[in-house]
Amino acid sequence: MASDESNTTSPTGAVAERVSPRAAGWIAVGVAVVIAVGGGVLLAHPPWSITGAVVLVGASILLPVGAVWMLRRSWSEPWPPDLTPSVQKQLRWLRVGRIASAVMLVGVIALAIYAVARQNWWQLAWAGVLGAMGLSNLSVNRATLRRLLESRAATDGE
Repeated sequence: MASDESNTTSPTGAVAERVSPRAAGWIAVGVAVVIAVGGGVLLAHPPWSITGAVVLVGASILLPVGAVWMLRRSWSEPWPPDLTPSVQKQLRWLRVGRIASAVMLVGVIALAIYAVARQNWWQLAWAGVLGAMGLSNLSVNRATLRRLLESRAATDGE
């Protein structure tokens, strides 16, 4: 009994060293799949349909919890891990997003021209909404790109 007290305990009070987070994750995912199949069977039988739906909700919650546990190396590591991308990576993604937005904006303009030619005003309104969203994406992307470039220049200058 004295050896159990020396192990690290989890917040629930159970000994955390006995099962690794990855093993617990695999167990949770397996149990969630079994529970989901059971919920599906219950869902197919009318007197138990509501119970089956509730069981499926529980399985739907347990599955992602198990998936997150599979990503942890130990119970003591902080979660979520700090995965802040570097400025270089952020700049690259912003440039890719800017190019993709510009290409999609050309497609939206083509959709608007097609809508005018067919005199489909609902489709033209939809193209206008998509165009406005695309333009706002481009302007936000441009401002964010400028801020990142300025912060990188400031850190390089120091």
